[in-house]
Amino acid sequence: MFTRLFSIRFSQFHIARLRQGLRRAASLSLVFLLIEAFDELSYAIEGAALPTIRLDLRLSYAQVGLLLGLPHAFSTLVEPAILLLGDTRLRKSLVVAGGLAIILSLLLVAGAGSFSMLLAAALLSFPASGAFVSLTQATLIDLNTAREPHSMARWTVAGSLGNLLGPLVLAAGFSIGLGWRWIFLALAVLALGLVLAVWRRPFPAGWLAEDRAARHDPVGLASQLRQAVANLHAAVRNPRLLRWLTLLPLSDLMLDIYTGYVPLYYLDVVGATPAQASLLLSILMLAGLAADLILIPLLERLPGRLVVRASAALALLAYPAWLLAPWPAVKVALMIATRLSTLGWYQVLQGEAYAAAPGRSGTVMALNSLSGLLVGAFAWLVGWTANRVGLSIAMWLLLLGPLSLVLFVPPGEGWPKRKLRTASDMTPDN
Repeated sequence: MFTRLFSIRFSQFHIARLRQGLRRAASLSLVFLLIEAFDELSYAIEGAALPTIRLDLRLSYAQVGLLLGLPHAFSTLVEPAILLLGDTRLRKSLVVAGGLAIILSLLLVAGAGSFSMLLAAALLSFPASGAFVSLTQATLIDLNTAREPHSMARWTVAGSLGNLLGPLVLAAGFSIGLGWRWIFLALAVLALGLVLAVWRRPFPAGWLAEDRAARHDPVGLASQLRQAVANLHAAVRNPRLLRWLTLLPLSDLMLDIYTGYVPLYYLDVVGATPAQASLLLSILMLAGLAADLILIPLLERLPGRLVVRASAALALLAYPAWLLAPWPAVKVALMIATRLSTLGWYQVLQGEAYAAAPGRSGTVMALNSLSGLLVGAFAWLVGWTANRVGLSIAMWLLLLGPLSLVLFVPPGEGWPKRKLRTASDMTPDN
């Protein structure tokens, strides 16, 4: 009798701890999704405000080019080291420090009186975003093991909503008489709230085997850098991981690169006005948001790899039809169909990359940041080809994206069935 009563109470205790851990995980996941929405919101506001900032500070086009290009190159050198250290016990400290650096960069923009202050803010914000945003994405994945594509789908929806709201927030601020400086100051206040939310919440313990050992090993605590290098060495020898990290920039040909060239294509090839090209870009972004929303329930019913292979096959049909269609209305419809046909590419491929290196999400993000060089090279190649033979012909290069996915994404589910996390997995680690 006593043994049975003790067993019941012991089970109730563990169930209570499990519920408490799940509530903490859900709360932390929500904060991470808000961070991604904020990141895309601020990015969209920066892009929309750039013409006004250029006029107010009398920037040349050469200076604008430096503002847009130099931070990317600088971040490629700095960000991988930050992300590698994210696979150590320093992760939460790096996230908080990155958030504080983003606040400082927004304050620099709000008070900028010269090009040099803007450039300093941009150079600071790019690697800071790697620590604040990329490592929160990595931790979100660690909170939802065996459901990486599902987590990426929700992450992308949060970012898409922030991206759509950015220009609207800026326009609303201008309409009530607020200048761009006040808007960037408001963004700094929002960032402070998110940093405090992260700082107050414990990060999950036990997401890294070496971290559990290091907690009781003073030598382990002093060897974080060696551990990061060992993680990198193991990752570059992982063929499954390298497959997905190679396919990610190839898929970007029909994602960011396609989106970047669409306004120029409509202006220079179709003959649209700048206002019409801007409207078409907004329609394209709405189609992207619709695809992101459709993906969430779809992944509950179909394997992610099957979704990518099928949608890539559709893209091989829709995209050439868009390039060849002579009628403007049909061209717009096919543009929407082309964007919808990229359903799940980024989310599933990034999720598969995480699944290929469990417990090494920071290392995956570090290697993924280096693939940005390939994305830049692809974008440059399209522009270089357009200078030689025209944009209408150069756009055919983007077909390499869906063709690569059809050929090299293997069949199969790609991730195990969902498993129940235990209460010990949710033990807080400050």
